[in-house]
Amino acid sequence: MRFAKSWMFTHPVTRHVQDGYFENDGIRQHYVTLGEGQLIVLLHGIPEFWYSWRHQIESFSANYQVVAIDQRGFNGSGKPASTDGYRVERLVEDVAALIRHLGRKQAVIVGHDAGAWLAWHFAALHPEMTERLVILSVPHPNAMREELAEHGAQHEASEYARKMQVEGARPMFRPWQIGLLMDMPALPLYWSADRGTDADAITSFYQLNYPREPYALDETLPIIEAPTLVIHGKRDRFLLASGHEHNARWLKHEPKTVMLDADHFVHQEKPVEVNKIILDWLK
Repeated sequence: MRFAKSWMFTHPVTRHVQDGYFENDGIRQHYVTLGEGQLIVLLHGIPEFWYSWRHQIESFSANYQVVAIDQRGFNGSGKPASTDGYRVERLVEDVAALIRHLGRKQAVIVGHDAGAWLAWHFAALHPEMTERLVILSVPHPNAMREELAEHGAQHEASEYARKMQVEGARPMFRPWQIGLLMDMPALPLYWSADRGTDADAITSFYQLNYPREPYALDETLPIIEAPTLVIHGKRDRFLLASGHEHNARWLKHEPKTVMLDADHFVHQEKPVEVNKIILDWLK
C-alpha cells in the first residue's frame, strides 16, 4: 500500500502524457507525448529516461507537441542485439525514425548530457530535419575534444568517463540514484526505470562515443546549420563551461549561450529559468 501511494507523488505531468511506440533498427522504442503544434523532441541523458523532462513537457505542451523519448536500452525501450547498437550514429537514426513516425519533416531538437551529444550529431547529420537545436550542458563534440586534449580541468573532470571506457567496466550510476538526487518522492518511478535499463546502455556510451586519447577532431562531422541555443550550469562538475567557448567554429550561426547558477542537471535544478529561456528563444 505504501508503495502504491508513493506513485501519487510523481510530477502531475505523468497523469497527462500519452505513451507511444515506434520501431527502428529492429528495436521497439517508447516515448511520451503531450500537446499539439510544432514538434519538440527531448533527448535525455545518462542514466535517465523521459521523466527527466517532466518540467519541460508540462511547460512546452501549452503551445507545442512535446515528445520525450526513452533512448534505446533505457526504461521502456528495447535494447540492441549487441553493444555496437549503442553507437551514436544508430541513435541518430532512432530520432529520425521517430520524427517520421510522427508524420513530421522537422523538429526542434533538445538534448541534455548524452542526449545533447546525440542532439549535436543529429543536427549535423540531419540538417533537413533539425528546425532548431537546444543544447544543455555538453559542448560541441569537437570543442569537447579540444578541451580534453589540453589535459586541463576538463580532462580531470572526465576521469569518471575514462573509468567507464575500460573493457568490462560496470555503470558508476543508475537511474534510481538520479531519483534519490533529483526527485525523491518519485523514487518508485526511477526504480521501475532502473529495472528496464540495460547496463550496457550506460557504459557503451562512454566506450563507443565519448572521446578517447589522442582526442583527434572528427573532421567528418558537418557544420551545423540550425540556429542553436546553449544552456549551461556554471557549477557543472562533469562538463565545464569553458568548452562552449569554441562551439561557434562548427556552427553556421553564432549560438546563443546562457550560463545559469546550476550544477549538471540544469533543466531540473532551474526549470522555470530554463523553460523561459527556451520558449523566448523559440518565439
